[in-house]
Amino acid sequence: MNSESQKIKLIDLFAGAGGLSNGFLQTGNFEVIGAVEINKDAKETYILNHNRNKDIIITAKDSSVSDISQIDFKPYATKNTVYTKDIVVIGGPPCQGFSNANRQKNYLISGNNQLVKEFARAVYEIKPVAFLMENVKTMNSKTHKFFVTHHVDDSIYAYSSIKHLESINKNMVPFWNKDELVLLETKNIKEKNLIKQALNLDIKKTTLLKHEYLSRLKSIVKKLKKQSSISINKIEAKEIKNIVIDLRSLLASNIILENDIKKLFVNTAEILELILSEDKYDNKTTLNTLILFLEINQLVRYRKELLDEKILTLGEINIDGVENYKVSVEVFSYSIVEYLFNFFGSLGYNLTSDVLNSNDFFVPQKRHRFIFMGLRNEVCISSDISLPKSKNNIIFTVEDAIKDLYFIQPNKNVSDNELIYDVKNDETTMQSYYRSGSSKNVIYNHVNTDSEPLSKKRFEEISDKGGGNFHSLSDELKNITYADASRTQNTIYLKLDGKKASPTVVNVRKSMWQHPNKAEAISIREAARLQSFRDNYIFVGSKDKQYQQIGNAVPPLLARSIAETMLVQMGITPVNLLKEEFVSK
Repeated sequence: MNSESQKIKLIDLFAGAGGLSNGFLQTGNFEVIGAVEINKDAKETYILNHNRNKDIIITAKDSSVSDISQIDFKPYATKNTVYTKDIVVIGGPPCQGFSNANRQKNYLISGNNQLVKEFARAVYEIKPVAFLMENVKTMNSKTHKFFVTHHVDDSIYAYSSIKHLESINKNMVPFWNKDELVLLETKNIKEKNLIKQALNLDIKKTTLLKHEYLSRLKSIVKKLKKQSSISINKIEAKEIKNIVIDLRSLLASNIILENDIKKLFVNTAEILELILSEDKYDNKTTLNTLILFLEINQLVRYRKELLDEKILTLGEINIDGVENYKVSVEVFSYSIVEYLFNFFGSLGYNLTSDVLNSNDFFVPQKRHRFIFMGLRNEVCISSDISLPKSKNNIIFTVEDAIKDLYFIQPNKNVSDNELIYDVKNDETTMQSYYRSGSSKNVIYNHVNTDSEPLSKKRFEEISDKGGGNFHSLSDELKNITYADASRTQNTIYLKLDGKKASPTVVNVRKSMWQHPNKAEAISIREAARLQSFRDNYIFVGSKDKQYQQIGNAVPPLLARSIAETMLVQMGITPVNLLKEEFVSK
């Protein structure tokens, strides 16, 4: 590994549009030999930016789908050696259970965050010289954890069983502990019989209503809490009709055998029919019935999750309480980060982790990500490895990122993907970076939304006020489309401040981010620049899909900083040094 010119092979897991691997490639020391990405649009963007090489996407044998859970990575490993010397594995497994943005989703286990285990499995099977995993900053929180599962050989459940945990435990004291999973909490003191009957349902056959139908019922409950009766539109009416059909079907199927459960389902169907027909109904009775129905569905769905995720339960499900009831079960849980240190440490990796802010590494955006890096002990020049230190003597802003595009009016259609880039002013450090590798005098993906009249009014009012977000709007413009404007996030209709670094880039089309000096949405290319993608990195798909790919990406310059540090700690000098591109100018 001491040759500076040697290209290290890169396997990119959960690749998305390719921001993480693009940063590694910018060092000049890596070549991508395979990527895993299940999303169609992100995959097409990845292929386009890798010489249109469709074979770069790894799929399972006899499949065209790049589903990591179905892929065998062992063929990539060097046989009969402790580790594969010329491969690095990188990736950011999605972790809905860890993300603050998903905290409102009413899932109990969030798939036990299986995709993190798939990353761990890939590293175990490939045995790379080094690996890098990135994730949301909250991944390091003690409140986010794995649950111990039953052991199933040759499956992902082999990576969360007591047998596996004992085999990787570096200390005599177990790092997994007893925990409680709460399946239901209710204030309805009449519900005990219903709970017992729900626990007797055959969950192998049903989870009762579909999740999208439950969401509709929650919406109805929310409305009924605010008003005595509600009116429904055509879309809502269609969904409610389908819910009633499903309820009648469940009642006829003999899956529901207990009388109290049957009565609840019959009452719910009748109440929904009353709402559909706009007949009079008692608000209190309607609310109590629908809330009870939703709680029973939640209990059944969570029990099904326990079964599907093969969670090891310690004893029976308990029903506690006198005035309020809590339905729970005892399990084992453990910290995800503690698990990763134990698991990868047992494989012979020197490890480090931290939360990094992309703005500290030349990215014109404040974005905090949890980074976990491992290098084989045999290749480390020091036993104490670390992640890159802040380059905060140079802080780039929104203006640094996109000022040269201010006078190039964006197109409105993604099919109009090229515009002339004819900027006459002296090239700045950031412009030089963005334009590097652009062989033609064009700009790609400089496309934004042709906003509706209401959105334009909101943009204009916020601009007239000199900046702000949705909450800066007058009540008249707030309440037209939002039932509860106070609950709207501060990032909605955010007008960017050109003199500051951007906040964390999300899907800026959905969030309606506004240009710093225009009353219009920022373009796809402007969002890409805030993420530090160079201009020759082209995105494909619908407008919304392109914005989403960019919002989901790892900033390439953050990835490049980490890759550079990784190389140096393996005794390799990067071909392209960041300090030569930024600090020396």
